[in-house]
Amino acid sequence: MSRLGFYVNCENILILKANEKEQLGIYVKEESVVRLKKLFLEIWINPGQYNNIYNILKFISKMQEIEEVGRTKDKILSMLRLRGPSLPVQIARAINFSPLFASAFLSELKGEDKIKISNMRVGSSPLYYLSGQENMLEKFSGYLNQREKDALFLLRQRKILEDNDQTPVMRVALRAIKDFAVSVKVNIRGEQKLFWRYFAVPEEEVIEILKKGDENKIEEVKKKESVEEVTEKKPETMKETDTKKEIVSSPKLEVQKVLEEKRPLAERKKAKVRESEFVINVKDYLSTKDIEILEVYEEKKREFEARIRIDTLLGKQEFYLAAKDKKSVSDNDFATAHQKAQARKMLAVVMSTGDMNKRGKEHLEEWGNMIKWERMGF
Repeated sequence: MSRLGFYVNCENILILKANEKEQLGIYVKEESVVRLKKLFLEIWINPGQYNNIYNILKFISKMQEIEEVGRTKDKILSMLRLRGPSLPVQIARAINFSPLFASAFLSELKGEDKIKISNMRVGSSPLYYLSGQENMLEKFSGYLNQREKDALFLLRQRKILEDNDQTPVMRVALRAIKDFAVSVKVNIRGEQKLFWRYFAVPEEEVIEILKKGDENKIEEVKKKESVEEVTEKKPETMKETDTKKEIVSSPKLEVQKVLEEKRPLAERKKAKVRESEFVINVKDYLSTKDIEILEVYEEKKREFEARIRIDTLLGKQEFYLAAKDKKSVSDNDFATAHQKAQARKMLAVVMSTGDMNKRGKEHLEEWGNMIKWERMGF
């Protein structure tokens, strides 16, 4: 049986028959020698096991494909080093691949922890970047919505923010800008508190800021205590004048109390609580939908907040309800309702007399599993 001589080139493979006395000649690319060395050694020792030329060619072709994949990945990494955070479309154009195939390479690189993906979206696509390029993401902050821009500006300015001191809308925004806001949980006097630090601020600086802030709070408490001590040490004459004023004003108060007690109980209740037409309509609407009102949190002329119970396919469930008499429901309305519902460990239901605006729709698409919206027909 004759042995085979393989002459391997980067573009094509030439296979020639040789007689038994002829040595096997191997001419390959320098970078392929390491991978193909084992194969050719086995062919030289046991040529009988490699009679099927097709299998040999298939193996070599596979080796070349692996090399091509490695080169493509290197191209992507070198491009990101030069350009910084990039969109999948830009990467696909640079390596001359379709966006679908480029996404496959990016997914592999992410799995190998060689690249990172941003939480922020430019349109509907994330940004791919290398470790150490986090600060370069800020040039894309213009793609954030307005409330997220405000949160980023405030965080950049103050370096650290306490979660409890922020408005509900700001809290939601801080949680949305994960590329720039890093959560920090700190135990202060036995109580765990949540803070948000600007990503570029090191943890050591955050600790120093928190220490200074705690010292300032202690000084403020001491000042308040000293002011209270001074007010307690007022002259007795001041107390005498106060008692005189009380004596003079007390008959009027007694007369008012007597008149109040003489009024019927129903009239007194009407004077205190007067339901607006909107609130009455909301309650009627809920009753027609077989929705129970378990607890009323707040009643205003054009707003109604309550804990409700709805009969679902999974049984009766409790929800936080925010009903609004508005022509247009915004993302801020949804964010506030979501925050209040989370504080009570419930899902949110927002009802309104008007439709949602564009940002409201975008917010509902993003948080649709936590918030439900319904337009009231009255």
